[in-house]
Amino acid sequence: MSNVVSRETHHVPITSILNGFVRRIVEAAAWFNVLLIFLILFAVILRYGFHRNQLLLGFPLVPLEELQWHLYSVPVMFGLAYAITNNTHIRIDIVHMRMSDKLQHFFEIFGILFLLLPCLVVLLDFTFDYAVYSYTHNESSQSTMGLPHRWIVKTVLPLSFILMIIATVARLIEESVLFMYSSKESPKTGQRVYPFDLMTLRLFKPLSKDALGNDFLEFRTTVDGIAARYAAQRATDSDREILTTCIEAMEKAHETGDPAEEADIDVNFHMAIAKAAHNGVLLHIMRSLFKLLRTDVLFNRMRLYSHHGSRVLLLKQHREIYEAIQAKDPERASSAAESHLVYVKEMSDKKLPEDDILGASPLDPETRGLFKPRLKLKDNDNSKDGEGN
Repeated sequence: MSNVVSRETHHVPITSILNGFVRRIVEAAAWFNVLLIFLILFAVILRYGFHRNQLLLGFPLVPLEELQWHLYSVPVMFGLAYAITNNTHIRIDIVHMRMSDKLQHFFEIFGILFLLLPCLVVLLDFTFDYAVYSYTHNESSQSTMGLPHRWIVKTVLPLSFILMIIATVARLIEESVLFMYSSKESPKTGQRVYPFDLMTLRLFKPLSKDALGNDFLEFRTTVDGIAARYAAQRATDSDREILTTCIEAMEKAHETGDPAEEADIDVNFHMAIAKAAHNGVLLHIMRSLFKLLRTDVLFNRMRLYSHHGSRVLLLKQHREIYEAIQAKDPERASSAAESHLVYVKEMSDKKLPEDDILGASPLDPETRGLFKPRLKLKDNDNSKDGEGN
């Protein structure tokens, strides 16, 4: 596969975060379509099954009809932003598709800066005043039987333009970065990777979708196995108490169904094992990659979270590692740690929904939002991807 930076092979982390934020909101709003379907069915049954037969005449149809277009407007308007993130708006390419990649990126940047963004800003300003006016005047339906509080549905307009502006800014960043890196090659696998680079979020650097995740996972499989073996041999009573505290906290977080909290405890558990190994070099390596380890664990837990039975099995695997260390069985501890990482890799390779590239959990705290989109894409650039748990 070519190492040339392109939209097909690379992504820009900050763009993935912004797109992920937009997509999460729009995907949530898409559920209004389900409600709309049931509402339409109810209105049809009420009209032709009851009103026609002079039944339930006290249940007016006007509010139902207005509520239908209110609900319809939300996914339609929000969907405009979603289409920008996916580049699925209808466009007619006659000249554009015959241009070089660099020239295409240039015209995309030009169009966004001087056409799309100014238009969206003007429309946002107009629709914001439109919604504020509706709220301050307590606007309601013109029909006497219609719905009150029309400002609610009118607020959808400025919100949708805000989402479109976010998606457009993300597209502008992506086009600008790809323009700068156009025709350049990304670093090849095997080049030296510096720990500082691994721990530094390069939000504006295009990342390859293929390699570093597997490299880091292989590294973790080896290191975690060694750490578990040494911990079983060398852990002190204090170390074992810390491991017990970690596993109990993990089980408690598991019951609450909070994968983010569980992932944080997961990292503490692996770091506690590294400390219990009482190997200075090993502990130094784990501490140096602490941020990467936390990112890696969070991403895989969030990715495996929706897979039936995975969280339960992950908890069992962690408990197996814990029990082997407590039993002072180095072979069993090493085998359990390696099996755990092998399982995570298999599940990660098997379950990779395409839309998860983005992101991320943009509504989480900054670090959480920054990490997830990067990890979706396995990179052989000096990034911090990883796929362990």
